[in-house]
Amino acid sequence: MKFAYLLFCCLVLCSVSYAQKVQFDGLKRTQSAYLLKFIGWTGEAKLNAAYLSSATQLIKNTRLFSEVHHELIIDGADTTVKFICKEIQTLLPILEFGSTQGNSWFRLGLLDENGRGKGIKTVLFYQYNDRHSFYLRQSFPLVFKSWGLNYWLRKWSFLEPFPFASGNQYYNYTNLNAEISTSYAFEINRNELEIGLGFINEEFTHTMPNMYKDSPEIFTQEKVSLKTTHKFNYLNYNSFYLNGWANTLNIVGTYELNDQIPFISIFNDIRIFKTLAFKGNLAIRHRIGISSNTNVFLAPFVLDSYYNIRGIGNRIDRGTASFVINVEYRQALWENNTWGVQVVTFCDSGTWRKSGGKLSDMARTDNMLVFAGLGARLIYKKAHDVILRLDYGWGIKGVGSGFIFGIGQYF
Repeated sequence: MKFAYLLFCCLVLCSVSYAQKVQFDGLKRTQSAYLLKFIGWTGEAKLNAAYLSSATQLIKNTRLFSEVHHELIIDGADTTVKFICKEIQTLLPILEFGSTQGNSWFRLGLLDENGRGKGIKTVLFYQYNDRHSFYLRQSFPLVFKSWGLNYWLRKWSFLEPFPFASGNQYYNYTNLNAEISTSYAFEINRNELEIGLGFINEEFTHTMPNMYKDSPEIFTQEKVSLKTTHKFNYLNYNSFYLNGWANTLNIVGTYELNDQIPFISIFNDIRIFKTLAFKGNLAIRHRIGISSNTNVFLAPFVLDSYYNIRGIGNRIDRGTASFVINVEYRQALWENNTWGVQVVTFCDSGTWRKSGGKLSDMARTDNMLVFAGLGARLIYKKAHDVILRLDYGWGIKGVGSGFIFGIGQYF
């Protein structure tokens, strides 16, 4: 039966040049008009294997469907391409927590990847990590043709270590941040640029002012920021298997209003994925960042178990330059139409330049950290990015160990 259908399609493609209509079957929440933007539909489509394969993959890359197939419908002189889609759940709770050497944190919230069926993204959560934090971000893609709008509101609070001559001292740090930005898609979901303007209020309060009288007890900073983000995304998704690459470049400039101090940081993140035989998936992430090297009180690049090296602990240090490589091998052990199980081996390594230091410091072996570990993934295939992740890392070069639990892959 399948062979007969393939033969029929081949005969149709040889005799029909264009399709006049596109249909989507299986849509529950997603709007057809939103998907038409992804496949570049302009009123008719040239029927060839390359276009149909590309269009099917682009719909998969929205990450709103577990399966996408296409078929052709011939009605006299009219030809319709019908995409048969199995839509997944995209309105989900957020639940994450971790613990490393006495430090613990958790995050509760809500994630929506397909608001109003138009791909509107909403992230709202509460986080406790020594302090209370709140976060809200919404993205409205393709509002005006290729233009989109985004905003975020954030109260970000942590117990932060700061290096002094006498050793690390701890401050309660609170960051109030509001930002609005616009994005432009040169190629939808592949090549996008975002430019944003923000306002930041920071407050630092020493936890032990009576013991460290030479250190500032409390002070505040107010800043304006200009951020530019460019994304290449040439990842192709086939269920939870990834193939291809993606690169994100962030350039952030801030200006401290009271002391009139400018500051700039540049950060690049490249991810490479390769599907392998026997349901294996190789994943590599390389992060590199550099900033102004003034001896700032809060350097931009964080050394943290949650962000970059699993097992080291929470908020270990900060720096004005960083170089991090994460490598994972993900092996699927079992899957059916609804669930999948992966085991993971990983190695995370990195080095940092401290504020006021030299770039050559990053090549010093005492600044380098290497952690390795094992993990497991329980994957629910009928919802967006519902991957229950548990990783445990221990130090090959560096002291510490710990586990991280979260939803979604580590990268």
